[in-house]
Amino acid sequence: MSDAFQPHFETPVRHSGLSPLALLNRDLAARALPGGELRSVRGFREAWSRMSAEDEVTQAVQHGPENAGPLNSHRLVLHTLALMRDLSPDYLRRFLLQADALLWLEQAQSKAQASVKPPAAKPRSARTPK
Repeated sequence: MSDAFQPHFETPVRHSGLSPLALLNRDLAARALPGGELRSVRGFREAWSRMSAEDEVTQAVQHGPENAGPLNSHRLVLHTLALMRDLSPDYLRRFLLQADALLWLEQAQSKAQASVKPPAAKPRSARTPK
């Protein structure tokens, strides 16, 4: 077995104030291939992400309200996204990634809250009038 596949365990000591997670990330980064991922893979991923974001906005604009008033929030958001798509596709892609992450967090939180059952109310003892 080569050293690259040998498990490397250290005692959990904080080095220069780094957390165990930071130490793990630093160790994994040191073991990564030089240069990280291939340029072609990175380029393909970025192009796919950009095209996907542009397609999502185009579909949303096409399915938007037709006779909405000028201050309709749905119409304003779609107009803003369309402008973002035209002016800065990279900013649009990053914006949509952040919105997706926030949506995921909200859904995860609501699922976690739904799975936690509130404590059952204590039954009241029957009181006898005095």
